[in-house]
Amino acid sequence: MKNTGMSRLTIRLIFVGLLLLSPLATVTDWAQPQTGSARSRMLQLLGLPRQPPVARPPVAEILTRNVDGDVTIEDLRFDAGRGVWVPGMVVKPNPSSGRLPVIICLPGTSGTRQHLTDSRLRLTEFPRTGWARALSRQGFLTLSLDYLGSESRGQNIYLDAVHAQLEGRNYMGLMVAEVLRAVDYLLTRPDVDGTRIGITGFSLGGAMSWYAGAADPRLSVIVPVCGGAGTYDDLLRYRRNTGYHSQYFYPAGFLKLFPGDQPEVFASLAPRAVLIVGRDQDQGMPIEGLRILEEKVKKVYASRKATDRFAVHVTAGDHTYTNEMFAQVSDWFVRFLKPSKI
Repeated sequence: MKNTGMSRLTIRLIFVGLLLLSPLATVTDWAQPQTGSARSRMLQLLGLPRQPPVARPPVAEILTRNVDGDVTIEDLRFDAGRGVWVPGMVVKPNPSSGRLPVIICLPGTSGTRQHLTDSRLRLTEFPRTGWARALSRQGFLTLSLDYLGSESRGQNIYLDAVHAQLEGRNYMGLMVAEVLRAVDYLLTRPDVDGTRIGITGFSLGGAMSWYAGAADPRLSVIVPVCGGAGTYDDLLRYRRNTGYHSQYFYPAGFLKLFPGDQPEVFASLAPRAVLIVGRDQDQGMPIEGLRILEEKVKKVYASRKATDRFAVHVTAGDHTYTNEMFAQVSDWFVRFLKPSKI
């Protein structure tokens, strides 16, 4: 029995040694194309059904519609289920005809749909205004949402997120579920090209955009701006950085389901077009983690022969939005979401 035990131990050590020397040990399993698997785990993480139940299209109400110069604006709301109505605002070029590519626009904390669709493009100071309208002028239909927990909906995201966790619910999942329902609504509109739907957001909205992209393959272009992208490992090195985000930013079980951290999530988006826009002094997304993500995800995109469809754009400064950053966002959508590029 003793000799048999030593023999088994020897075999195990040899097997482990072979694994460590194998090329597979230098490229983790998550770096291989397995988008479906990653999506299933994201849906599990967010508490969303892996197979959405068959449901009627969202009921929507257009509250107001008006023409403002070169754009048409619709203030609306749609039914997200369970009696929850989500406020939104559509802006599209005027005049326009046929089906337009779409960008879902998500504001940062305390931002509103009215801020995003304002006639003035002002980015560096709160409220950051006008960038959804500016995108629509590039030939897109934009849908700006008031996120779950926002003051404009008479809610408090900080208290509500903690309350949801105490009840065993995932608040990021609840927010993302509304984004996915927004996609359902967009697909009912005769002026929407359902094969060309992108998403972008700033800060909180940026984080929601990459979570939603990982959960829904219908989002073909994903552009988070200062959205906490990088690695949780680097974010958690300092209490100051970790405390920058609120409860909703840390879904329980993330690192268990994605042991490769955020790079595993972003790698699963390949070959969809992804641009990460950040700042080198943003305490909510440390540059060290972002560079790690960039290096790992670029390798995956290269293996999928989609090198040009993933990029990281970093400028000097802290957590804000600038005209130069917005120009990168706009150019990316024009490049990958316009019909000639799909």
